[in-house]
Order: sequence, then C-alpha cells, then structure tokens
Amino acid sequence: MVRTAAILSLASLLLPTIEALSIDLTKLTLFRRDKTALLPNFDLLTAEPDRVPPAAKSTTRRWEAGQYPQSCYDKAREEISETNKDPKCQLKDLEVYDVLYEGCDADPWVMCRCVNAEHSLQEMVDGMGTVPHGVRSMVAHVVNMNGYGGGGGGSSNDRIYYGGRPEETFFSHESMHSNDKGFSSSEDYQKAYDADTCVPDDYSNASPAENFAQLGTWLNFGINGKEIDPYTGKDASCMKNQLEAAQKWLGDKLPLATTKCAPRPANDANVPGTVKARDVVRADPAVGFESLLPHVPYQRSF
Repeated sequence: MVRTAAILSLASLLLPTIEALSIDLTKLTLFRRDKTALLPNFDLLTAEPDRVPPAAKSTTRRWEAGQYPQSCYDKAREEISETNKDPKCQLKDLEVYDVLYEGCDADPWVMCRCVNAEHSLQEMVDGMGTVPHGVRSMVAHVVNMNGYGGGGGGSSNDRIYYGGRPEETFFSHESMHSNDKGFSSSEDYQKAYDADTCVPDDYSNASPAENFAQLGTWLNFGINGKEIDPYTGKDASCMKNQLEAAQKWLGDKLPLATTKCAPRPANDANVPGTVKARDVVRADPAVGFESLLPHVPYQRSF
C-alpha cells in the first residue's frame, strides 16, 4: 500500500507536467515520403533543345584582377577534398564578371569562375539565362569551380555554387530555392501536397524544399519551354494542386511574357586579392605570414 500510495502521489505530481507537454498532432505538418514520382528524374525535360527555356541574351564584362566577392573568395579557398588540401582555385585563376541580361540592363549579376572549371563562361551565363528574370532576381551570385572528377552543386543564402557539368535543369532548381522564402513549410503548400498523389520525380521526395524547387523547375520548363505531358506520355494531373500552388506563389515572375527584373539580394562585399606582409606581421609578429590565409598572394614589400 505504501508503494501504491507513493506511485499515485508521484503520478499526481507528474500529471500537470505531462499535460503541459501534450502535443496537438493536428498542428504538425510532417512531410510524408509516400508520393509516387511521376518521372525518375528530369532527363526528359532536357532531351531536346526546344524543351529547354530560351536563354536570355547577355553581355559580360570581366573585372580587373585583385577584387573578389566574399562568397567567390571563400569558395576558391576551400580545400579540394579531405585528401587534397590544395585550394579549389588559386586567386590568380579566379575570374569575376558582371553579367547583363537583356531586359535587366541596369543591374548586372556578379558571377565568378575558375579558369579550369568544366563549364565555360558562356554555359554558366546561358544556364542562368534560362531562368526567368523575376526568378533569377532572387539570386545574388553564381560561383563555378572545377568538379575535380566529380561534380554537383547547391545553393546557400541566395548564392549558387557548382562544379562539373550539371544538368540543364540545375540553374532553375537552385534559383527556385531562393524563391521559396518559406512557402514549402507553409499551410498552403501542405494542403496542396496532401491533396495530390504524386510529385515530379524521385528527388522531389527528399524534402518539401526540394519538392518546391522541382515543381518550380517543372513549371519553368513547361511554361517557357515546351508543354511537358505530351512528350513524357505522363499525366501530371496527379500533382495538379501542387503545381497550381507553386505557380500562384511564383506569380508573374515565372512566365517570360510577364517576368520582370526585381531588386536583388545585396552583393557581397569585395575582398582584396593581396595583403601586405607588414600588416600581417603587425597583427601577430610570432607567426610566419605565409602560413596565414595560405591561398592569398601576399605583397612582400614592407
């Protein structure tokens, strides 16, 4: 009886805590990976040139050497791999360009490329040119490095990074991440997702954010390239609600007929490519200046 009373007493103490920790499961919006993929991947979307949205006309102007946007500089200084500690790009090989797209002549994009990158400057510029002006306007910088036998890329903080030779859908996909702005975690997105039975492809099942980026890419290629259903032989009505929700979110930014340039995220501050050895030694006289920031070419003059 004593033990029973003690247990009951303990339970009475814990009940308020248990009640306080109770969770309203109806408020949770977990992304369930239970949707059929309409396609295995997006290879069919780029199998013929007329399926890819046309690249906006562009002009480029190379910067003088010695100044680099912070994100370009940081990516160039990264180690190639865990086993190769060399920088991904020596600063002498890092090129920076202003890129003007027709219709957005007042405000150039700043893009960076290492001279040994597999993708040419024009391929990078044209890749971003297949992204409608309004969608592209949410991207600050594009950074193109060598893939060192591999490849791939991603985006972070409205900056796109890549190496190797990515799929032609890559630029649209990464730009869509910069246009998400919380939509993929919204109630409107979740309702549309719950109402459908499929997603665009296998990768769409990775997360809500990746699904939105694939939905946006599907819309870009279907609206500005070529209607998708006829050449895939698939019926996209199984993701009708998601496509409509994503299209509503993107609005006039998506169709080439209505898209307009918009104010972009602020460009990075520029980093100088040289630092006087005198300034480094003054900061820490005990350290050899050549061991600091090892990928920066120093001026040796004091």
